[in-house]
Amino acid sequence: MAEPSSFHEVTLLRGEFPRFKELTVSTGASQGVLQDVNLPDCAGGYAYRDSGRVASVTRNRFIYWRSSRDILEFHEVSLDHNLTGNAVSLLLQDAPILPRITLHETHSHVIILIATINSVHRLILPHPNRLPRNDVYSHHASLPSIFADVSIASIRDTTNFHVIGQGGSATYEFQTSSSWLTSEGEAMFALATNAGSVVVVKLPPIGIQGIVTQHELKQATVMQRLWTGLVPAAMRRGQESMESATSLTLHPLNYDLFAFCACKDHKLRMWSCKSQSCVLTVDVLDYISSSSGLTDQPATRHEIQTALGSDQRTLVLGIYLSFTTQSQFLVLQPVLQDGQYRLIEVALLNDDRRNTLVDFGLNLSTLWAVWNSPTGETLVKFTTYEGNSIGERAWNSVFMEPIPTPDVMVPPFLEPREAYLDIIFHPGRFSMQSVSRALNIYSRSSGSAYTSLTDLALQTPDLLREEVTAVIEAELQQKVGGSEMSQEEYRDVLEQSWSRFYTCCVQYHEVASKPLGIMLDPSTGMVCLVKKNLLSVLRPCDAVEHLYLAPSRGVSLQDFEGVPFVIADKTLCRDLITLSDCVKMISQTLSLEIKMSFEHDVSQLEKPDVIAQQIAGDLLGETMDSPQLPSITFVQRLTSRLQSLQDPIRAVLTLLNAMDLAEGDPMSLMLDDGVNDAMEHLSTSQLFTSSQGVAVLAASFIQMSYTRYQLLRDLLILECAMVKLGDQASLSADALDDLDSDIISETASCLLAYYSLYWVGNCLASTVPTNSLEANLRQLAALEISDSTAGLALSLTQTRSSDKTLTPTLAELFLDGVGGSQMRSKVTKAGYMKKNECETWTEVLQPCVVSLAQMIWPISGSFLFPEFLMGKCQYTQLQEYIRLLNPWCDWNISSRHFLLGHCLLNSGEPRKALTCFLKASHRIANEDFLLNKLLLTEELEGKKLDILYYLKVIRLLEQFSLPDLVISLANTALSVADDDDPNVPTLWSKVFKYQLELGHNDEAYAAMATNPDPERRRDCLRQFIVVLCQRAQTKELCQYPYIDLHDEVVSIMESRARSVDLLTTHNYYDLLYAFHIFRGNYRKAGSAMYEHAVRLGLEVPTLDGLRKQAKCYLAAMNALELVNQDFAWIVKPVAVDEANPEDMVGASPKRNYEGEVLQQPVKRQVKVIELCDLRKEFQLVDARLKLANHDPESVHTSMGPILSADETISFLVQAGLFDAACAVCKTFKLDLTPVFEGLATKCVKLSLNGLSETAWKWLSVNDLGTLHPSRELGPADLAWQLLKRYLEKHDKVGDHTHYKCVINKLLSLGYHLPIWLVSDYKRLNPASLLLLYITYDMLEEATSLMLEYIDAVCGKGSEYFGLTTSLRETSPSVWLPYQSIDHLLTALKDQTDPALKQLYSDLNEKLDSYHSNVKVVSKEMIRMRSLGANAT
Repeated sequence: MAEPSSFHEVTLLRGEFPRFKELTVSTGASQGVLQDVNLPDCAGGYAYRDSGRVASVTRNRFIYWRSSRDILEFHEVSLDHNLTGNAVSLLLQDAPILPRITLHETHSHVIILIATINSVHRLILPHPNRLPRNDVYSHHASLPSIFADVSIASIRDTTNFHVIGQGGSATYEFQTSSSWLTSEGEAMFALATNAGSVVVVKLPPIGIQGIVTQHELKQATVMQRLWTGLVPAAMRRGQESMESATSLTLHPLNYDLFAFCACKDHKLRMWSCKSQSCVLTVDVLDYISSSSGLTDQPATRHEIQTALGSDQRTLVLGIYLSFTTQSQFLVLQPVLQDGQYRLIEVALLNDDRRNTLVDFGLNLSTLWAVWNSPTGETLVKFTTYEGNSIGERAWNSVFMEPIPTPDVMVPPFLEPREAYLDIIFHPGRFSMQSVSRALNIYSRSSGSAYTSLTDLALQTPDLLREEVTAVIEAELQQKVGGSEMSQEEYRDVLEQSWSRFYTCCVQYHEVASKPLGIMLDPSTGMVCLVKKNLLSVLRPCDAVEHLYLAPSRGVSLQDFEGVPFVIADKTLCRDLITLSDCVKMISQTLSLEIKMSFEHDVSQLEKPDVIAQQIAGDLLGETMDSPQLPSITFVQRLTSRLQSLQDPIRAVLTLLNAMDLAEGDPMSLMLDDGVNDAMEHLSTSQLFTSSQGVAVLAASFIQMSYTRYQLLRDLLILECAMVKLGDQASLSADALDDLDSDIISETASCLLAYYSLYWVGNCLASTVPTNSLEANLRQLAALEISDSTAGLALSLTQTRSSDKTLTPTLAELFLDGVGGSQMRSKVTKAGYMKKNECETWTEVLQPCVVSLAQMIWPISGSFLFPEFLMGKCQYTQLQEYIRLLNPWCDWNISSRHFLLGHCLLNSGEPRKALTCFLKASHRIANEDFLLNKLLLTEELEGKKLDILYYLKVIRLLEQFSLPDLVISLANTALSVADDDDPNVPTLWSKVFKYQLELGHNDEAYAAMATNPDPERRRDCLRQFIVVLCQRAQTKELCQYPYIDLHDEVVSIMESRARSVDLLTTHNYYDLLYAFHIFRGNYRKAGSAMYEHAVRLGLEVPTLDGLRKQAKCYLAAMNALELVNQDFAWIVKPVAVDEANPEDMVGASPKRNYEGEVLQQPVKRQVKVIELCDLRKEFQLVDARLKLANHDPESVHTSMGPILSADETISFLVQAGLFDAACAVCKTFKLDLTPVFEGLATKCVKLSLNGLSETAWKWLSVNDLGTLHPSRELGPADLAWQLLKRYLEKHDKVGDHTHYKCVINKLLSLGYHLPIWLVSDYKRLNPASLLLLYITYDMLEEATSLMLEYIDAVCGKGSEYFGLTTSLRETSPSVWLPYQSIDHLLTALKDQTDPALKQLYSDLNEKLDSYHSNVKVVSKEMIRMRSLGANAT
């Protein structure tokens, strides 16, 4: 690759101020030595040996330093990796630092050699190859700097530190120094004294205990020795020898180390450190042809530098000779001939004496120099000193960044505060350090006390902007106070304050931009300019920039041989040079105001060709009132230059084609999906990825874009002027037609494209909160756009991890993301990184910048950059970007409309967004982003593509909850869709969903009914039912006709009812019941309620569930009551246990484990439930409900699974609900014995224990009947009364078991029988009563009963025993329970108790009397029957 013809300065204002590690080192020097020391501030740098190796960790890595008195600052910079702990500041107390700090590399260390006026230091640091490099190939990986672990202890190590001995006659005043690290590891220091000698100090190798040696190199006569010995050192101080060196350098040559000294007597002395002698003394005036008169002139400043020549082996010396009247650069080569050294002249270069040299350096075959002009401007030039004759050597200028002018034009429509803040904090205008210092001095001058709230290393532009505004506002309050003034006066005061502060910023920026030194990297071709508080790099310019920026004499025909021109036609090349001269004439004629106005009009979407026509007319004098008064000389010169063009149209087109980044084929800029070589990818994956690397690329991108924009602006004005001049410019009619019809519009489009690039480079990105990033991820997921190109893995706060104080521009953000990855991929595929070693600065940087510009180039088929902005949530910036492009750029216009709609959605303007989305549908098939990235389809048919696009937009609208817009867009899609389009059902589903969401039930029903897909229609129907049920709109739900959907409605309701928890608010069983009732299907309604009741009993064991269950049974019974009795039944499924397939593994299908034959399982059974069955079940539920209401403590007992009738009766009896228990017994035809036994038990308890807490409660819930008591009855009396009433109510003729069970229960409890109970049962069944007495061993009662019973049979008191006859001859036969009597007699017979014996006797006598009477009556009956028979 050819050497660049010119370079452009790139100032690193962003990310330049890391936090320093400050170390203070005490040298122990005496104060007397330090008097009258005045050393200049200086700077330099060092590039690693392998900085040009592609796979090295030190690629694009360098160190630069600054020194000011006793402070020395080091920065390590890598353009490929962010470095941590990369800045250190050393304060060497009382030891001003001598110029020429040197840095050296070994395999394991980086060694810095520092010399002060009283000490030398060796700073040993680890080599980057020895530092940990975890995850070095990952994006945004940070590496430790070699300064990360530097400490005072390592600096104060006695083996690496030496104080130069001062005392006696050996007193030195050093002026300059140099140092070198020998191949043996010894650190050599050479310090030039004002006496003409050189003090050499040698430190032993690292890690080896040795002696520090110090000796002096000097040539002394006898008189000099006497003067030194006799005159005290204090008296000799300040007297400088003409042999003293103003500059020296150490460099090895032929196995010896030499000190090359440029002395005040214009001699160059070459000292051997090995022999400690001067081996060569040369008068440099001998190399100057016009040296007459220079001998007597003092040397103001001679400087010497060493470098290796273009062959990387030959040592060359660069000497700057500074005289009072002239200055020159002399390049010499030391050679050894016949055992003697001599110097061969390589080049002699003249210099402009008006400028002051700051620093210079030699790089292979090129000499670089930095000057300060008398006006304070910085000048950097370079020239080649090999291969050309002296006459052909010309200085090439470097295009420096201009210092901002202190004058600011504030438009009348803009507030001064806003205008000045935008200018001050414009990216790349001022460093934050300059603004902060300006604010500090401004606040002091205005009388306000300003103290920064944050450390400068942590300060952000936003915080600094707030502090600036606060200080200016405080000053305004002091000036204005409470006085009244007009708006114009207040604006003037405001502008004055802001203008004064802006002037302070400019002044501090000028101070910070003062150059101190230059650093050259021979491996990569990088040139760095180290300034007082800034760092600049000099990037190579392409041919277009060189053509526009360089003077006419600085452009040669060779400049058109490379990209982007590649022209061999010399005539065309001359035309291009002439055309560029005309363009420069236009640029020089235009005032700054016109240029700013042009840029402002372009930003406001004014047509550039219209503006250029007006400006061209003003330049040519068409309008007399124009602000740009024409010059006759200008018109003549312009016309003359245009007439010298051989083919102006060809030259203009060639220039336009050179600036067309798409090279006439916009589709060629599409991303290439090819895969790079794995090793090449690893080696280039970190190229220019650090914050400094990104800043360099972004600044270079801005410079290239703005330079070309300016060129196109002036070219456009020139083209309009050519059209106006016509014949005067020697243009044919065809040429004028081509200009007017095609070329001007093409130039205007190219100008607008470059303006958009310039805007991208200067527009700041927005800091995005995490929730916005997450929302954006969801939106892209809804669109099914992957994040591979959008770069979503890293948020904005993560991308620039090393520089958290500055908000990146869009270009920097793009480079941090997918833009940087694609740029490196393109550069790799182009073969720039194929070699193991390459000049990455001169060969790779410009292709990287061009690749970046091509990816952002709007006239392209690629849509990567806008898509990236969308992925990074830069909605405001994306809207402005689209605003700039839409009026003129037709490429990807539909895609831009889509992204604009997306931005408007996120900005809260959905209606405008919908309009943009509809506009974007016009060219879907023609744009790659919409077709292949958004739709991801191979479908090319127009209407189907539109439908797919509408569906994507609908998904996006759904993320923002915009149902009305979804409905509108879906209806639009349905209006254009074909009937057979498979996406039509989806669209109808969307309409249904959001009509339903908005509460438009009728429209939702219509959309559901219209949906042609049965499955989707069923899904919509299910949602329709669920939503209306949730909204409690059951009446409306039931009233819809559901044509052809009735069975599906029922099925859905049943499914929902069976799947939804019964405790939810929305009861689908009630809905199902209402639905069937509304349609007169009462049996189905009853079935729904019955199923609900059963589930409630099984699943809801609560009191509320029981109440609902009772209501369900009532509703079911009511529904079946309305049905014909023949159809008043419902079907109840019966669950059948089925064997678990896992349990049947290995088992016989016919027999069980015991060998018994298995019955074939019945898969399904049903049970028919009639109305009577419902009543029974309701009876049980009602009983349980009564039980729960009666006794809350029994809720847990009465809840749970459905109880049987017996269990229910048991619980009722325990609670005292005897009426309910009797009802259940009656319904289920059960025996009342448990009821009577329970009641009898309660009666006994009340009688024995007295009143209980629950007695009145359970008594009150039972029907006690009509009472007419003559006295107040207690609970026990009422209980006995209830028992008596129950016995009377439920007693049956011939069946008195209730009495028996009550008596049996009472006797079993040991309680005496109530008189009324004995009387009643004696009347109903005395024999049974007798048996019960005997059974419970109640002999006295049994005997008394038997005696009374015998009397009753005989006719005495028969009414008390319920006897209708007595022992009479005319009455039917009577009987006695002789078996019971026998048992009684047997029991009495063996008794010893006299009373019982008496009863035994009485009973026997009563029986004997009864038997006698029976005989008499029997005989009389026989006689009477005989008489009757005879009478017959």
